[in-house]
Amino acid sequence: MRVMSTAIAVVIGFGVVGCQTSMVRNVDSPVAVKAGVSEMSPAQAFPLVSAAYSQFIDVRTPEEYAAGHADRTKNIPLDTLASSFDILEKGEPVYIICRTDNRSRQAAKILIDAGFKSTIVVTGGTEAWKSAGLPMGGSPVSVDPGKLDEKTRNALISALNDERRAFATYEAVLAKFPDTRPFLNIVNAEQRHESFLLPLFAKYGVTTPKNEVDPAKIAVPASIADACKAGIEAEKANIALYDGFFAFVKEPDIREVFTRLQTASRDNHLPAFTRCSEGGGGNGRGPGPRR
Repeated sequence: MRVMSTAIAVVIGFGVVGCQTSMVRNVDSPVAVKAGVSEMSPAQAFPLVSAAYSQFIDVRTPEEYAAGHADRTKNIPLDTLASSFDILEKGEPVYIICRTDNRSRQAAKILIDAGFKSTIVVTGGTEAWKSAGLPMGGSPVSVDPGKLDEKTRNALISALNDERRAFATYEAVLAKFPDTRPFLNIVNAEQRHESFLLPLFAKYGVTTPKNEVDPAKIAVPASIADACKAGIEAEKANIALYDGFFAFVKEPDIREVFTRLQTASRDNHLPAFTRCSEGGGGNGRGPGPRR
């Protein structure tokens, strides 16, 4: 299971357009940003989009994107943005980049007008990102499947199945206890967690297993407190799972993804479940995003 940490947020200073004072933060990051339209330089944005499961979009054309883009970005061209709202989370910050920053500013306004809470324009765009020597992405790199040993292939499959089980469990809990925190805050994060793993399956030629986890068949505890206690044990098991993988996984990109997933479990979700089980907020309700 996975849950948002409620640790004290770290406020990052940057230029702000508008005078809103409320804060918004990514589900799996302890970092909070100001609501409304804000700006960050590539150097300011890089640690945030790297350390968190951030929504980082490139609003250039597919052709521009294919020629080279900031690492970890999703391509949503500006002219398709209005029809792509359903693949973004309105309650979480959206980092935006283009070639310079003109289209990013337009995109930021479109999102705010549509009800998104926070947008961050990466100033200077991809040109400035590249000039700063920050990681760039390009066409997917294929790797000989034979280079990945069987244990590591099985580790990828086990990690993916764990993320899918967690997502199904959150759905099951929310079906019984609608709009209940901390489960409400994290249910969509599992889809992003899975999205970090799937490119590794494609890169290393590992067949992606069919998702056969059915939320309707998952037994849900009688109370939120009991569900959170079960979450504590699940988080501990998840942390141990990745510790076992680190003993033999050698590929740097696979280790990086495993580290990110384990860190979210250890530093954010486990503490949140612990607070919930101790009566520290497990029964709160709110209008967080679901889809």
